[in-house]
Amino acid sequence: MYKCEDRTNLLNEITRFSKTISGIQGLLLVGSGSKGFRDEFSDLDLLVVVKNSEDVVHIQDLLREHIKHHFLVLKEKVYRHEEDIFVTCFFFDHFLELDLGVWSKSKLRATKPHWKVIFDSENNEIQRLLKESLSSRSVSNFNETVKDSLSFIWQFFRSAAVALKRKQYIKALKDIDFIRDQIIHFLCLQNGVNDDFEKSIDKIDSPFLSKLKRTYEVKMNDESIEKVLLEMMDLYFDVISDVGNQDKKMIQQFLYEMLEM
Repeated sequence: MYKCEDRTNLLNEITRFSKTISGIQGLLLVGSGSKGFRDEFSDLDLLVVVKNSEDVVHIQDLLREHIKHHFLVLKEKVYRHEEDIFVTCFFFDHFLELDLGVWSKSKLRATKPHWKVIFDSENNEIQRLLKESLSSRSVSNFNETVKDSLSFIWQFFRSAAVALKRKQYIKALKDIDFIRDQIIHFLCLQNGVNDDFEKSIDKIDSPFLSKLKRTYEVKMNDESIEKVLLEMMDLYFDVISDVGNQDKKMIQQFLYEMLEM
C-alpha cells in the first residue's frame, strides 16, 4: 500500500518535469488534495494547462512516457473528451491512483469549486480564468431539478414494484438505488454541495440523513424490500417538500395497489 510520501514524490516529479516543457503554462492540484488530502487513502488529481491547443497531444504523450519511465504503472486508461482535453488514469504498483488531466488553456474551466495552482508561468492567469469560469457557471435551480426528476421518477418506482412482485430482488434494489441517488442529489443542492456529492453526503447536516441511512438496511426478501421502497417514497417527497404532492398521490396509490396493501 502506498504511503503519503509516495504521493508527494509523484506530485513533485510531475511538477518538476512539467516546468521543463515550454508548452505547459501551469499545473493544478484538484480534488481533495487542493484543500489538503483527506487522509492516507486519497488519490492524486492533477491538471496540466497547455498554452496552445495544437500542443496538447504531444505534451500528453510526453507526460505519459515520463511517468511510465519513472514509476511502475500497473494499469493505464486514456480518455479523450475533446480534441484538446485528455484525462489519463494511472494505477501504480503501490496502488496509488493518479488522474492526470491535460487541457488546452482555451478550454480551461472550473469543473470543481476547489483547486490549488502549483505553478503558473503567466502571473496568475490560470487562477483568473478559473475564477471567471466558476462565477459564470449556472447554479442548479432546485425547483427545476425537482421538476425534471418528477418527470421520470415514477418509472423507477413502478419498475421496482414490478420487479418485487416478480421476485427479482436485485432488479428492484437497482431501481431503488437510482431513487436514492436522486434524493442524495437533492440534499446536496439544498446544502450547497454541488460537486462530488457522493463523497460529501455523510457530512451534510440534514434531518433526512438518518432516514437515508436506514434505507441501506435491507434484506433479500419481499417484506424488507417493500418496506424500503415505501420509505424511499416518503423520503423522496419529504425532501422535495410540497412540490410533488400530486405525483406522490399517484405513486402511492400505485404502490399500495401493486403491493396489495
